Amino acid sequence: MSEEKTGKLLNSEVRIFLVEDNADHVFIALTVIRQVLGDAIDMIHAQNAEEAIDMIGRFTDTDRPDLFLIDLRLPENGGFSVLQAMRNNPALERVPVFVITSSLFDRDIAKSYELGASAVLCKPLSRASFKDELVRIGALPLSARGETKTFRH
Repeated sequence: MSEEKTGKLLNSEVRIFLVEDNADHVFIALTVIRQVLGDAIDMIHAQNAEEAIDMIGRFTDTDRPDLFLIDLRLPENGGFSVLQAMRNNPALERVPVFVITSSLFDRDIAKSYELGASAVLCKPLSRASFKDELVRIGALPLSARGETKTFRH
């Protein structure tokens, strides 16, 4: 993927926006993210859809996350609302979004992709699946092994 298509190349800090209402899953996600990307991350966390949607409305081209991780099964179908709000903000149209879910319903997975998800990952988040999807979307080089701090969006 070209630098133009993927956005700026970050060699130090990666901003990640995590929308998750379960404290155990927040801990797991943060652990996995650090295992794959290292400690140089800036984690933005929203505990529910309302908080996430409010924050999403404030992101701009110059102040936005490099990656979104959204729990699909937030109360009241909140994960879908967050996806929709994200895709309605033009500043976020090229930012990858990974949906994390315990749902195995084909319709939930299909709707996630329809709303612009880059990947749908099963809970609990695993290092292998997270890393594989980062490589697949071009955010990590194919040869990435072990800890890396290179991230493209």
